[in-house]
Amino acid sequence: MKADAISKVCKTVYKRFPEVAGSKPKVTLQSAGKYLLLFSSKGRTATGKEISHTIRVVSDEQGAIEKISSSRG
Repeated sequence: MKADAISKVCKTVYKRFPEVAGSKPKVTLQSAGKYLLLFSSKGRTATGKEISHTIRVVSDEQGAIEKISSSRG
């Protein structure tokens, strides 16, 4: 996946999920022309407990997002 396509996906994800802003995604090839980008961060709850946040993005080679999912745990 080219750098400009990655930055296009990052811009969209950072806007929608500001808690992962600045984290670099782990990019893996899923199938022909489909890429999985994983963004992760750690934060704190109101009670002070640490919580991780993972964003999974499926994108094509041009940076068009097909699916976004989020998990906390």
